[in-house]
Amino acid sequence: MTQIRQDALLRKEDLLAIENILYETKKDELVARTIAKINDRYPSYANEIGYDWYTRRGSAKIIAAGGSAKDVPFVGEDGGRETMKVFTIATGIKYTKSERMAFQAKSALGKGPAVPIDTIRVATARRYVAETENRLFFVGDASYGISGLLNKSGITSEDVAASGAGATDPDKRLWANKTSAQKLDDLLKAKESLEGDGLFKARILVLAPISRLKLIKPYSEQSPMTIQKWLESEGMYFDKIVESRAMLSTYNGLGANAFCMLDNDPEVIELTVIEDLVLGDPVYDILGDSEQAVTERTAGAIIRHPSAIYVGKGI
Repeated sequence: MTQIRQDALLRKEDLLAIENILYETKKDELVARTIAKINDRYPSYANEIGYDWYTRRGSAKIIAAGGSAKDVPFVGEDGGRETMKVFTIATGIKYTKSERMAFQAKSALGKGPAVPIDTIRVATARRYVAETENRLFFVGDASYGISGLLNKSGITSEDVAASGAGATDPDKRLWANKTSAQKLDDLLKAKESLEGDGLFKARILVLAPISRLKLIKPYSEQSPMTIQKWLESEGMYFDKIVESRAMLSTYNGLGANAFCMLDNDPEVIELTVIEDLVLGDPVYDILGDSEQAVTERTAGAIIRHPSAIYVGKGI
């Protein structure tokens, strides 16, 4: 007869099941990591990090025969040093002793789930940590003095043109009230802002899911080509078009839905991960309930060139 454990401690196979779920890579959760390269070069014990930001200066010139060293121009940088605090993102997984006993009994009797323990809470913990990582990356946290992609000092952040239909300027900015050509004008203005001086490339376009849907509509009644296909075929192609709820007014703190366009070269922006997702050892209280901490340590986004980021508001 199958023996059912009465102590209901988390077994090796239980912990393995939890880890398998916790460390599963979900691209739809890890939005910040699809945009920026991870910088994990800082030591795991760091409580503060520093990085240099700069703007290149200088030139090169043609020197005729007989020129001297004093005719040679030198390059350099204008910039400074910025420091950022490291923060811990934390949540926890808790199972009562009776819950663990029930899981293990069902498993022993062949009536349990495919994994030895219910992992819904594990997936929820993973998602909450990822969502907090995304929030720090995009909007930071004012209470801790953290700036993000959408509110960093020096980025270009402005209302899109009030060129659509509607009675008020906010109505006229909405993509729902704009023609395909007017939506493309908003994107072209952003692209010109980033690429006009030849220093950066508009590689990434970040849109709210509702705004992304506007790009799959036909360009016009006469053309079945979608707006996105037009973008690609006419040279306004992006390396990635990323969907993120961070562009929604309920999330971004900008008072309106927005889009973000940026150059995501590591010289421009990185995501700091001081210590990646860690599952703590189970701790039992006097009643036998188990608790495990799930943590990550990060300082948010390193933004060396704010001028390589454009935010269009009001769409």
